[in-house]
Amino acid sequence: MDRNQIIKAIQEATRTLGVTRLSRPAFCRQSGISERAVLKHFDRWSDACAAAGVSCGQTVENLIHTPGVSEEECLKELRRVSKILGRNALSSKDFTKHARFTANPVIGRFGSWQKALERAGLELCDQSKREIQLSESECIQELQRVARLLNSTSLTRDTFNKHARFTAYRVCRSCGSWTAALEKASLNLSPNYKPEIPLAQLATVFGQVVTDLNRVPSLVQLVRRSEHAPDTFSRNRGGYNAFKREAIECLLSTRSTMPRSTQTILKEELARLQSNVPKECGPAAVTHPHYQGRTLNFRAFAYAPTCEHDVVQMFGAIAGELGFEIIGNRSSFPDCEARKKVKADRERWEKCLIEYEFSSQDYRKHKHPLDGCDLIVCWRHDWSDCPIEVLELQQAIKGLNGWK
Repeated sequence: MDRNQIIKAIQEATRTLGVTRLSRPAFCRQSGISERAVLKHFDRWSDACAAAGVSCGQTVENLIHTPGVSEEECLKELRRVSKILGRNALSSKDFTKHARFTANPVIGRFGSWQKALERAGLELCDQSKREIQLSESECIQELQRVARLLNSTSLTRDTFNKHARFTAYRVCRSCGSWTAALEKASLNLSPNYKPEIPLAQLATVFGQVVTDLNRVPSLVQLVRRSEHAPDTFSRNRGGYNAFKREAIECLLSTRSTMPRSTQTILKEELARLQSNVPKECGPAAVTHPHYQGRTLNFRAFAYAPTCEHDVVQMFGAIAGELGFEIIGNRSSFPDCEARKKVKADRERWEKCLIEYEFSSQDYRKHKHPLDGCDLIVCWRHDWSDCPIEVLELQQAIKGLNGWK
């Protein structure tokens, strides 16, 4: 496919969708042309749209809805998007991708997305149906129906999932728990149901085995000397080490009549387990790979930025040459407070609040407010109608020493 064919396809997609602005995902879905084929002839999607005489993306007014859309306009737009997609089931996400405005004003007009679809003669998609909160009466009726179908007074979750119109998870979400749902439906738990064994009971078994062996047992040794399965001490408790920590803390806090030697063994084991716990746990301790960008060879930067942190480092290195003085960076919005030189002859400076982004579109994706920021510093500027001033570093560095 050559350049002229892509231009014609962009123009045709704009006419078919009936929009004044065309986003790249909407074009690819409508035309069947891949993003790679477009970028083969154009450096950026905005360049392709400019060649076709079409505005790219969506305006801020389209994304941040003004309350001027009537019910008739909402219904008309719902039916138009449904016709484009060729189906009656419609999600709010699909609507926002293809409509002239977001789903927020539609929900605001009708009270809910489901009511809006009903007024338009449409229906929810399967995913949305699964997310609807059921009432307790609906859950109780379905439980009793499945029980009558199976001629049984007890139900398990697996059995219910096989014969019901919805899952046991949705029943638990509405009724609080599976046990509470069965109680409200006047049904019994399965005869094979085994309630969770209290920690105090398992800790007593663990302490007795420690006393018998005069050492901390392995999981296999503990299972052999108890009546419980391995999962009772391991997977159901977050791992064997986690169980040992909880069991030892329980035994030492209850002042049980354990031999002094057993208490010494437990205290030493607890100290060992606590010393092996990493200082940072959770999402903050998770490391993610850092991917390299294309070869740049600009001063100390071997590769082009690939994330927001790279943009922060590069701007800090060249801010003075671009006419900025950094007062301080911070974690809250906006990312940086700086001073910008406005007149070189008198050395006049003005306050400038900066938000760092890898691409200017990320500012909108992160849902930052349009006020409170004076400048977006990014590596790639791909927001054609951005209402905020943008400094695109990949263009700014071309005028500095060290650019090859």
